[in-house]
Amino acid sequence: MQKTFLQKISVKTIFITFVTVSAIITTVVLFARPTTSEAAATPALQTAKVRTGDLIVTASGAGTVVPSAQVGLGFRANGMVAEVNVMLGQQVKAGDTLAYLNDAAEQIAFSQAEANLKALFSPAGIAEYQIGMVNAQDAYDTAVFNLQYYISPDVYYWETKTSEARHALDILELDPNATELVVADAQKVLGRAEYSMKAAQIDYINVYAPTYFTYTWIDEITLEEMAEVVPPSPSEVTLARATLEQTRLALTDAQRALEIVQNGDSAMLAQSLSAADGTALANIKAIYLAYENSRLALEGTRLVAPFDGSVIALDVVKGQTVGTLPVMTIATTDHLLVRFYLDETDLDKVAVGNQVTFMFDAYQNQPVDGEVVVVEPTLQVVDGTPVIVVWASLPTEPGFSLMSGMTVDAEVIAGESLKTLIVPVQALRELAPGSYAVFIVDANGQLVMTPVTVGLRDFANAEIVSGVKAGDVVSTGTVETK
Repeated sequence: MQKTFLQKISVKTIFITFVTVSAIITTVVLFARPTTSEAAATPALQTAKVRTGDLIVTASGAGTVVPSAQVGLGFRANGMVAEVNVMLGQQVKAGDTLAYLNDAAEQIAFSQAEANLKALFSPAGIAEYQIGMVNAQDAYDTAVFNLQYYISPDVYYWETKTSEARHALDILELDPNATELVVADAQKVLGRAEYSMKAAQIDYINVYAPTYFTYTWIDEITLEEMAEVVPPSPSEVTLARATLEQTRLALTDAQRALEIVQNGDSAMLAQSLSAADGTALANIKAIYLAYENSRLALEGTRLVAPFDGSVIALDVVKGQTVGTLPVMTIATTDHLLVRFYLDETDLDKVAVGNQVTFMFDAYQNQPVDGEVVVVEPTLQVVDGTPVIVVWASLPTEPGFSLMSGMTVDAEVIAGESLKTLIVPVQALRELAPGSYAVFIVDANGQLVMTPVTVGLRDFANAEIVSGVKAGDVVSTGTVETK
């Protein structure tokens, strides 16, 4: 900061000791006609009239003009600069290519990845995923048939119905809008499904297993025909269930993969990122990631303007070998802000939305009004002093040319009251925290304590909202005389 910081008078409240009842009596006695010796020793009473005026509470600071957006740009890859398309001070638009590296290798990789991506949506690509869908459906159907054979079609059917009914009931029980009747009906559906499943399990033991899993053989000694029911083992059933779940997921992936390539919308490719390895969707995922990586690598060889602005720093030329450090800086020029500092004692006087008056060193007699837009949540230390950091807007057309870096004095309007009743702060007597009174001098010269409502205050004056009227004479204390 080029100016001496905090060239202002901090607003401080001057408190006067509250006059007790005994002091009031003493003061009234003093107003009686004194003797000559008493008059010489009696302090003179200071008074002031309640007047109408304007009271404005402010806080002053200093700062500089800064751009609302500024960014240093660097390449995302190492290489040799092939072209620089801008000069220092040049205006640029968002999306403009400012410079680029030699990108022959990146172009080849991107072209190949782009071709692979387009092949997904070709008739041949669609046919490939249609075949994958058919194979996944066949594997799923086979897994269903095998599980049904192991546990019986009836048990499989009622297991499925019971699972569906339980899921539906869980959803209803979490729904605050579901009525008791609807929940009760769902519970009945689940109960019937569970009853039917138990019946099917009993039928499996008594009928299905003996029919499909009875094995016979001839005893070598007695030559009698022997028979025994040997149903599938628990491990065989568990494996069949796991195979069914695996084929179910594979079928879902195959359906999604076919939907993506048939739709032809490359934006849907991001759905493939959740694919499990070895599925049809995983193939799309690999092609999509290869395309995205090559695209980002190619973009990394270019510097593109992120917003409209001006080139305020340029440290790169054609043919230069560069890394990833910033080589130029772009800043906005049509939307400037003021960043200024206030003493920490002024924290109660600054808030977002407060009006600010700016005076620029370059334009001494042309004040400009702005508005506080940000008050940083932490203090900073400037020249060893803790300060509040404030950001404020400027008018779009201030009437003169502004440049980033210009120094400025700022005056925040914390509050203002126009054509209001005002008394010196010395007239206030604090009765309790936030409660005040004044002593009005009546026509007989007597002091009358009167409660008042205080509004705005600065270091010298206070706004009186109620309790007095214009022209009233109030005591501001006494002064010793000789």
